[in-house]
Formats: sequence, structure tokens, C-alpha cells
Amino acid sequence: MRTAARRQLVVLGALSASLLTVGSYGVGAVPASLDSWLHGSSVGRALCYALVAVGVLGLLSAWWSLRGAPTRVVLLFSAAWTAPLLVAAPLFTRDVFAYAGQGHLVDAGIDPYTHGPADAPGPLSAEVDDVWAHARSPYGPVFLRVASWLVPGEHVAVSLLLLRLLAVCGLPLMAWALVRMSSEPARALWLAVANPLVLLHGVAGAHNDLLMAGLLAAGIAIAVRSGPRVLLTLAGGAAVITIAALVKAPAIVALPFLPFAVPKQRIRTAITVAVSAVLTAIGVTVATGLGSGWLHTLGAGNPRRNLLSVSTGAGALVSPVAGDGAVDAARLAGLVVAGAVAVWMLLRVAPVDPLRALGLTLLAVAVLGPVVQPWYLLWALPLLACVAGPRLAAGLAAACGVLCLLILPSGRHVIRPPLYGVPAVLVIAAGYAASRYPRGAAAP
Repeated sequence: MRTAARRQLVVLGALSASLLTVGSYGVGAVPASLDSWLHGSSVGRALCYALVAVGVLGLLSAWWSLRGAPTRVVLLFSAAWTAPLLVAAPLFTRDVFAYAGQGHLVDAGIDPYTHGPADAPGPLSAEVDDVWAHARSPYGPVFLRVASWLVPGEHVAVSLLLLRLLAVCGLPLMAWALVRMSSEPARALWLAVANPLVLLHGVAGAHNDLLMAGLLAAGIAIAVRSGPRVLLTLAGGAAVITIAALVKAPAIVALPFLPFAVPKQRIRTAITVAVSAVLTAIGVTVATGLGSGWLHTLGAGNPRRNLLSVSTGAGALVSPVAGDGAVDAARLAGLVVAGAVAVWMLLRVAPVDPLRALGLTLLAVAVLGPVVQPWYLLWALPLLACVAGPRLAAGLAAACGVLCLLILPSGRHVIRPPLYGVPAVLVIAAGYAASRYPRGAAAP
């Protein structure tokens, strides 16, 4: 890639991210304290919709053209594209307001696992979406304790910025891990760090999934480090992964796969992982002072029907014949299938490769769960990026591209009920088609 072409790409990506930032103040999740003409007038909102649409398409175009760039260039471009989004209003979601509200509960000495943000009235709780206003938190004690430190005096705008910076900590952790673990670091970084899905939902959306994914990837990179102190590094990796799970639960899926990263001493490595994880979980949970109540609230968002959920779509499809219980039955079946995939991957982990097996397991958990969101792909993306050849990289890239186009700036889906599961079918179809005909899409 020539210098002039690189300059054009970095400018295109940074300009697109800047358009997204400006547009966010009209059609994003704008807090009351930042309301303006852009958000309050129909002309302003129409203008901002156009800016966001152009920004998303421009960022996708710049990212796709970046494929094949060397590692250093991908890292620099990712930083340049991320920077404007740090000061955007929340885009494609209002979840960060729930984080702030739940952090405020902890700061006020109220148990977030028995109360919702509405139980601590104020500027922060007033911004929380109705879905989460009275809901108990499904997030781990590490995340909520840190979030409680980032809600100073109920200043909404400052709290949002600090919570976004907390989420963005996952990006350098992810980049460091990918460089250490991947045989093709440029491809892995392009797919998992520079990816618009990561920037739009992890950075602009400030989802804690990005922090969890960064900690998870870093923990695995530490665990698989070769050297004379194998058990010590394995214990350290298990501890970091446990902390990731104490941010958000899906990271815990990685722990059973860790012993397979060490070719020998399987029993000793399994004991080391288990002891490290248990001691870390107990010690960190006690240090946060929040207890283990979150283990009973993990399904807080499940009751609502979710458009991206394959299992919900299957249940909704047959419910006219099978009755209203079909959706719940299909969701349960999806969880059973995800569990079966996890067991199968554990049994096949040696010939499959631990990173690939874990990535596919997390992908199954994300896709087959009762609630599926675009940013859930971040759970598996860094691990699959480490082992992706051209076909897998092209498939994942196409799926990410379609996911970027399915959510409106307000967080509503482009495809509406009763078409449950249809968006997921489109994403899977796009990924499959691209993997069949990669055309060098992600070649280094």
C-alpha cells in the first residue's frame, strides 16, 4: 500500500468517525444535559441521520480497503479512527446509561443485584432506559465496583466519558494479545481491532463487552506463553480471565480450555487453572464488597423477545401452531445446543486447536442464546481472528459489515417485529457467502 493511499484511508476513516460523532448529538442517545438544536429539531435530526449513515459507510469502506496493510499501519489507523468517537454521544444503544445508573447504586450503598437504577433517583437514573430502570444488574462485581468510581457527583456527561474510556481499555489489551498469539498479526488486528463493529459498538456504544473481550484475550495470551514457568503463567492467565468473567459472565467459558493450551501435564495444569480461578474469584469478589448476587441475575434481559436471536426466531415461527410456549422452548433448545457445542469442542480441542475451539464455542454461545446483540460477536472475534485464514476472515468481516448496518443510531433495529431471527439469517448468509468466495479479502 503506497503512502498516498494510506493517507487517504486514514483521512477517510477519521472523517467518517468525525461525522458519526457530530451526528450522534442529533440521533444518538443524547442525555438531557447535552440537548441541542441537532436533537431537538426535525431538520437537525434528519441532518444527523445522514451524517451517521455516511459515517458508517465511510468507515466500512476505509476498513475494507485497509486489509493487507502491515501491523504498524493497522494499529495507527485504528487509533486515528477511534479518537473522534471518544467524545461522541452514545450511539446504537442506551446501555451505558444503565451502567452509570447501576454504578450509582453501588456508590450510594444500594445492592445492584436486588435493586434497579430507579431506586436511586437523580440525573443518572433518569436517563436509564425503561427496560433497565427497575432491572437488577447482570454484570459482575468488578465492573460495577469500577463503574461506581466513575460516576462523580451524578454528572451525566462526565460519567459517560469515563465509562467509555473504561470500555476502550479493552482495545490495547486486545491488540497486545493478538500480536502475541497470532501468526498473522496484521490480519488479526485488522479483523478484531480496526473492525467498524468494534468501533461502533465497543467505542461509540461504550459496551463493557469490549473490556471483557480485551481482558479475555490478554488472559489467554498470558496463559499460553511458553517458558520455564508454565504453571505460573497459566495461573496468571486464569486469574485475568476470571477477572474478565467478573466484568461479564461469558468469559468464564474460556477456563476449561486453558489446560489444553499446554501440551503436557494436563492434570497439573487443570488443577492450576481451577485453583487460580477460584482464589481470584473469591478474593476479588470479597474486595469489591458486592457479593455473588450477580449469579442470580444473569438472565435480567431475557424476558423480551430479541430480533437477532436465532432461537427466538425459530420459536416465533412455530408459535402460531405450537402455542405461546414455543419461544421459551426454542430458547431452551438453543442453550442446550450451545452447551453441546461447548462439550464437543472440549472433546475435539486437541485436533481443532484450543484458540479455534474456544472461539467457536463463544460464537455458539453468542448466537444461540435467548438474547443476541451485534456487540456479542466481540466475545469470539479476537480468538477467531488469531486463527483466521482468508476464508474465515472474509466470512467474519462480511458478518460484521452486515451487523453494522442493522442497527439505527437510536438502538432500534432496521428490521422490525415480527421478523424475529431474520437479521441473524442475513448475517449468517453474508458470512457464509463471503467465506466461499474470499477473493483475498483478508490476505496479509
